[in-house]
This record gives sequence, structure tokens and C-alpha cells, in this order.
Amino acid sequence: MKNLFILSTALFLSTGLFAQSDKYKIGVKIAPNIGWVKPESKHISHERNALRFGFGLVADIHFTDNYAIGTGLNIFQMGGEVSYHTLREGDNGQEIALLSRSYTLQYGEVPLTLKLRTNEIGYITYWGQFGLGLGVNIRATANDELDYQFTNENATINDPNPWISSDRETSVIEDEDIKDDISLFRASLIIGAGIEYNLSGGTSILAGVTFNNGFTDILRNNGLQVNEADEVDFQEGDNNKQEPVPFQLKGIGNFFELSLGIMF
Repeated sequence: MKNLFILSTALFLSTGLFAQSDKYKIGVKIAPNIGWVKPESKHISHERNALRFGFGLVADIHFTDNYAIGTGLNIFQMGGEVSYHTLREGDNGQEIALLSRSYTLQYGEVPLTLKLRTNEIGYITYWGQFGLGLGVNIRATANDELDYQFTNENATINDPNPWISSDRETSVIEDEDIKDDISLFRASLIIGAGIEYNLSGGTSILAGVTFNNGFTDILRNNGLQVNEADEVDFQEGDNNKQEPVPFQLKGIGNFFELSLGIMF
């Protein structure tokens, strides 16, 4: 995070050289958001949304008075909670558990949008924007709750159905590093609108709402399939033993963001 702040500050200072030109407007913002992970599989359930936070640099490059290319650098966290069944390695075998996972995913994102602006009306300029964002995952953690359901720890080598009910208590793991479970890149559609209130000369206050709609899968790794009764599916595997059926995790990360900042 410290290195990202230094990079952001350096970029802001370097681009600030253009702030005296009417062609460029440079700014900084803070941006709390409400996000969620949208399951792309019937074997994953959405549980709840999450409040996260971000900040960034805003750069408008005007090619007319009312049209600009909106870009910059966004550093944000996004989250949400989902649940699915998973296979875990136990001390003496394997365990099947219902995993409830609350994500905290941090990204660095470069937006590229078309920004439409009105003329100033009583110190206020209204704007809207539409475009794309390309993000890179910087950090990924989760709070996990594991409800253990089955285990094969006591199975014999000839047992065709080695899974029995587990009596292990529910466990909670906080701030777990899950970077290997998250895709490196995230692409999104950005739609936003807001206002700028002129304070003096080229300085104005920025306020806006943005919907950042992901359209690439952010999840990696596997979960376990469930049937219509929401119970784990089993199939015949090696040595005629019953094994849970895996599936590829898929999910889309979305959020609504409130932007508050200052433009120069």
C-alpha cells in the first residue's frame, strides 16, 4: 500500500504540470463502495454485499469544451460474501465443508472512458461517463467460515463409500491470503455521473456515483457440485469408491462507488 501511495503521488505531481492548460483537468478522489460477487454457477450462493474503500487520481483530457477522455489511476478494494462446498485436507484424510467466504480484493485499475460535460450552470458542471477499466489484482484476503459435513478419515481401504458425517466443530479463519484463488486481471464496464462545483478559477469539487460492472471471471480453483436438494453430489471414482464431483469456480465482481474529490 505504501508503494502504491508513493506511485500515485508521483503520478499526480507529474501530471499536475498540465493543470494550467484548459485542455487538462487533474484531480484526486476518495471512493467508498458497496460491492458483491455475482456467482456464475448454480453451485455457488450469494450471501451478502460488502462495504469497502478506494482512492485515486482523476485525469480529464479535453478534445472539445464538452467532451473529454476520462482516465487516471484507481486503487480500490471490493468485496462480497459467497458460499459453496469445498474439499479440504484433514490430519488423516479429507473433509467436505460448506465454506462461507467474505472477500477483500484490492486492485489497481486504469479507466479509459468518454466523459461528457455540460457548460457551467451557476457554478455547477454536470458530467456523465462511459467506458472500460482494466485492473490488476494487488492483494486478496478472505474471512472464511467452514462448516464441516463429511470426512473420510476413518475409512478403510476397501470401503466403497468412505464418507461419514463429520463431528468437527465449525472453524473460522480470518484474513487468509487467497491470492492463488483470484485471477490476476479484471476487466470492467464503467458507467458514472456526477457534478463539479467551481470554487475558483480552475479548481472545483467533484462528486459522483459510478457503477463498475466486471465482465471477466475473478475466481480460480474448484468447489464441489451440489444437487437440487443442495447436497454434495458424489460419483464413482478410482477403485469404485464414491468421490465428490468438482466444478470450476466462476464469479463476477461488481460495485457501486461514491466519488468525492477535488479537480484542478
